[in-house]
Amino acid sequence: MLKIRQAVQRDMDAVLELYDGIIDLFQAQTGTQSWRRGVYPTEADFQRAIDAGTLYVGELEGALAAGMILTRGTDKTYSGAPWRVDAPDEKTAVIHTLGVSPALAGRGLALEMIRSAVDLARERGWRALRLDVLDSNKPAHQLYLRAGFQYICTKKIFYESVGLADFLLYEYAV
Repeated sequence: MLKIRQAVQRDMDAVLELYDGIIDLFQAQTGTQSWRRGVYPTEADFQRAIDAGTLYVGELEGALAAGMILTRGTDKTYSGAPWRVDAPDEKTAVIHTLGVSPALAGRGLALEMIRSAVDLARERGWRALRLDVLDSNKPAHQLYLRAGFQYICTKKIFYESVGLADFLLYEYAV
């Protein structure tokens, strides 16, 4: 079973190693380079998340197996989305950079990470989890639908790592 916890500074080297493998797999699965070493996600992104207490890692048999960033409030790039859950910003959160070690893919670890995000949202009184997925990232679309997220809409969003692209927005009513 996956042990999920907040990341701490001493995890940084293992987080970077984990995400190097995830980035390689992501590029192979999607045919895109929206996640690229040195561009996104970067050590600086993970450092900010550790400092803010928003980076979560999943350990399996003592090694880092998965990670995600969970931030409070809805991302401003999602403005105008027709959310189904009517909740103030402080009662929502966004899942970012969810990934699982390629060596452990297919074992349900991503679902465990999502379930832990849902549990944390319930504990904190949040009413909705939201996220965006690049249109070409078919494995992520399937994962989030399987986890109970609902497709909301497709929106053009600009991220420095990909430029302007189509992203599907999803929501989970907590």
